[in-house]
Amino acid sequence: MGKNQTARNLTPLILLVAFTLRTVGVATRPLWYDEAIAILHASVSPSQLLYGTVTPIQGAGAANVHPPLYFLLLHCWVGLAGRSPLAVRFLSVVLGVTTVALLCRLTSRFFGRRTALVTGLLAATNPFHVAYSQETRMYALLALTAVASTWGLLRALEERRPRWWALYVAAATLMLYTQNLGAFVLLALNLLVLTRRAWRRHLSTLILADAIVAALFGPWLIGVLPGQLDFVGRGYWLSPPGAAELVRAVMLPILTFYEPPSSWLLMPGLFTGLFLLAVLLLRARKAPSRAVWFLFLAWAPILLLFLVSLWQPLYLERALLPSALLYLVAVGWLLMDGGLPGLLRLSMAALLLLTTVGTLGAHYTYVGFPRPPFPDAVEYLRTRMQPGDAIVHTNKLTYVPMEVYDPGLAGAFLADPPGSPQDTLALPTQEALGIHATDTITTAVGTARRVWLVYFSRELDEMAAAGIEHPVVTWMDDHFAATDRQLFADLVITLYQREGP
Repeated sequence: MGKNQTARNLTPLILLVAFTLRTVGVATRPLWYDEAIAILHASVSPSQLLYGTVTPIQGAGAANVHPPLYFLLLHCWVGLAGRSPLAVRFLSVVLGVTTVALLCRLTSRFFGRRTALVTGLLAATNPFHVAYSQETRMYALLALTAVASTWGLLRALEERRPRWWALYVAAATLMLYTQNLGAFVLLALNLLVLTRRAWRRHLSTLILADAIVAALFGPWLIGVLPGQLDFVGRGYWLSPPGAAELVRAVMLPILTFYEPPSSWLLMPGLFTGLFLLAVLLLRARKAPSRAVWFLFLAWAPILLLFLVSLWQPLYLERALLPSALLYLVAVGWLLMDGGLPGLLRLSMAALLLLTTVGTLGAHYTYVGFPRPPFPDAVEYLRTRMQPGDAIVHTNKLTYVPMEVYDPGLAGAFLADPPGSPQDTLALPTQEALGIHATDTITTAVGTARRVWLVYFSRELDEMAAAGIEHPVVTWMDDHFAATDRQLFADLVITLYQREGP
């Protein structure tokens, strides 16, 4: 049996590995705020969804910072599959496995089947991609559309067939309607064309293709995006990136922590990332131009987004998922055809294995903020609630997941301080989703004699570190008596009973 036939036979096995890793715990891991808010978006009509996304807010721009494509796709999916954690997350599983398959195809075209197998295995097991292929969020779709637009443009430059330009236009447009930061992937692709003299003769065609993308994205680009940028510019939870973000970017192809890393993994992960980057840069002098393409496409969006974020913070690490996947193409070439000595290649493979297994283990076993065991907390309240009790959440991060698990037990949640970085759930979005924040703790409590207060312990820790007391907990302690306290990882549910009339 020839090498190509062997590689072809192993491809389904790699996709099976990708599918298996993306389904581990997908039905049992608790939904958290971002996932729950996506489910609420998908559960309303498309018109309500768009109202909660594009409606302008007085003095703060658009209601939502995310384009609607993923939510509309999830809306259709929920109509067919339902709202269970397995159902809603399975869409991302499908998108993730499809992305691994397309990345194998892309790598095979430019580097051969053996390199495609290595790249495919790296992508199938990559902790960054596994994590976001298990989430009810738009990042698996972002990765797929980014790889598809890269595939389309590179094939169009190679063959100059209209169908490849059409793929580039379609995938690029879908990517922008999935996540605005996909624009940095397109910018990198355009810059790559400018770096090669042989491709510059296609510049006019590329400009036309980009113009079509801009026209198709025009309604959002002109009507909504300025408001979104205004909203981000007035105060958002993102901070300017620094050295820590660049260090983590070095580890993108191996070790991006979705959860806080185990201390024993930090040094091997950092060493692996720096080791890979150094070897890639050293080998780039002797590498074929195609390997350098993918190294450029991996790092250009990271550096461009980093530089822009020094002026206006936009650096969102999970939006760099396309960079991680395109980086894996260069790593796959390095391991298979980079001309490394056998011992060096073996050492790199061992480090990759160590950090990948360790990071996946941390991902699968993590319990805590922002995804504590909400189902257990809901069941706890369900069995102890009495008529007339009130449930009060100090913020939306605990309220929204419990609203998805059991609307009858969600209770009330307190509004974020207006204009603060945490104030991200706009009034039009609340109206569209049928949830409404309460302005004060006194309104939320009302006349209830028993109040179940729900919050994360880190809220108290962060305020204590700043030298201030938590205003809601302090008010409850002053007006009620705490009679019970239950922890669900770092989620706290405290029962307060009124002492006087």
